[in-house]
Order: sequence, then C-alpha cells, then structure tokens
Amino acid sequence: MKYTDIVIVKRWIPILEEYERTKAKVTPRPFRFVKDLCEAHHISNKELSRYYRKWVDGGKTSESLMPAKRGAKPGSRRTPKPIERNIIKAYRRFGSNRYELVLLFKPYYMGKTPSSATMDRIKARYPLNEAAKKIIRRYEKKAPGELAHIDLSKIPQDLRCSFKIKEQYVAAVCGDCTRLTCAEVIQDKRASTVTYFMARSLSWFKQLYNFQFDAVMSDNGPEFRGSLEREHPFEIICLELGITHIYTRPYRPQTNGKIEAFWRILKREFLAPNFFESEKDIIINLGNFLFEFNHLCRHGRLNYETPFDKLQKVTELLI
Repeated sequence: MKYTDIVIVKRWIPILEEYERTKAKVTPRPFRFVKDLCEAHHISNKELSRYYRKWVDGGKTSESLMPAKRGAKPGSRRTPKPIERNIIKAYRRFGSNRYELVLLFKPYYMGKTPSSATMDRIKARYPLNEAAKKIIRRYEKKAPGELAHIDLSKIPQDLRCSFKIKEQYVAAVCGDCTRLTCAEVIQDKRASTVTYFMARSLSWFKQLYNFQFDAVMSDNGPEFRGSLEREHPFEIICLELGITHIYTRPYRPQTNGKIEAFWRILKREFLAPNFFESEKDIIINLGNFLFEFNHLCRHGRLNYETPFDKLQKVTELLI
C-alpha cells in the first residue's frame, strides 16, 4: 500500500466509526450531532456520506477507501457490437486488410470508424475455425464474358412512396469479372418474362460494352429451370445462343454471391433511402443508379475500382 493510501485509511476509518456511533446515538459518543462531527474534522456532510457509502459497499475494508482508478473502465471504449459484426461480415466476405476496412466503413461510420489497429483486434476476437475457413471459397473469372449471374428480387412492400405498391420484381444480370450490371423492373417472375429480360440484357452488354457471355449462372427456381429443358423458355434461349446454363447448389446462395451483393447495395443505397412518386419514377431512377453503380461506384473486391474501370483494364490486358 502506498504512503498516500495509508494516510487516507488512517484519516477516514476513525471518522467513519465515530459517524456510526453518532448516527446510532450510543452513549458515550464524542459528538451529539453529525454536523458537529463534520465541523470538527473540517469535512462536508456530502463528502462524509460518500466515503461512508464506499466503506459499507466494500465490506468495511481498508481497500474500499482507496481512490478509484481514473480513465475509462475496461470494455467501455470497445467498438459497439453492431459495428463489429458488420466489420467481420465484410472481412469474411471480401478478405480485406485493416486499411481497406477503414476506407470501406469510413463513409458510413465517419468519426466512429475504428482505427486500423482496432480492426486487427476486432478480427482477432472473432477467429474462424477450420470448418468455416473451408467454406469460404472465392473465385473471379479473368475475362469479361466468361460468366454472368442472373437473379430476381422482389421490391419490398415498405418502400417509401406515394402510391400503392404492386407485386413487382427487379431482375438483374451481373458480370462475374467486371461486376457490370444490367437491371430492370418486371411485373412478374414467369419464365417467359425473365427470358425476354435475359435477351434484352445480353443485347445491352453487347451494344454498350461489346462483349458476350459464354455461360450464365442462376438458382434452381422455376423461372430458370424446368422439368424438360427443351420446353423451358430460358433453357431454349441459352441453347439457341450457345450459352452454358450453370445452376447453383440448392440452399446455397453464396455460390451466386456477386448478384446477392448487388441486391444488398440496391436495397441499402437505392430503395431504402429514396422516396418515389410513381412506378415510372422507380424505373427512371433505377437507370440513374445503374450508371452510378457501373461507372462511379468503387468496389472493394475490385481493388476499389469501378466496374467500367475493371472492364477497360482487363480488355487492355487481353488485347
């Protein structure tokens, strides 16, 4: 025990014992009232009550009278759990280093964004076991037209708008190599509707970016796959155009993860924050969002390049 601590103990324990006798009104007692005790020791009633409460709560031990340590308590400066979970999700999905994670989350959390050193500490608190490490398998095609991902997503009913929401869907085709994406609002998810959208999107990629797809990946939904391949519209267009149709494993959406990532971005940055006045307003603004997504938005998995920049870079290497 330090000398200063010994001084505090020797000063306060006799005072607190006198305080107890004064309150209990035992005889004989040195002071008749508590105010007399305070005046004799040159202390305030508030200070006496504070030390007495500490002494009683600590079991009337000498250590309970020691000054509390200054500064934050252990764990009080820890990053909030929701932010930690989002950081771990991004790390496990993209495999980003600590500096990339800071750049990724800085626009969202601003001053609350953890430092690069804290990013490492957060990752250390959530280690992956061997089984989980084997599950994460990332791949990326080398050429723009090697593989496309196609999927549908229902427009949420809680959309902020001034009209009654009908059951509508957004269909999207995403390039695996470049992440260039074509999307449209469609009225239903019948196989014929999805097939027509597929034809328009292939023409869109050819006219704007001058490449065609050799294969397309989809889930096992009835809009993409039928019992008889030669009678299903989507299968027929793939056969006619010489496109290989690849299916994801059942109950395994991670295989089609690039288009799933697009849905999250679409809902977070386009559908959720905006207010729409009509169905036409959604369609017009979706086109503006796609231009920003393909030409202005920088993607973590593309080394913070835009999809169009990635297309130009890969095209130059292939020439």
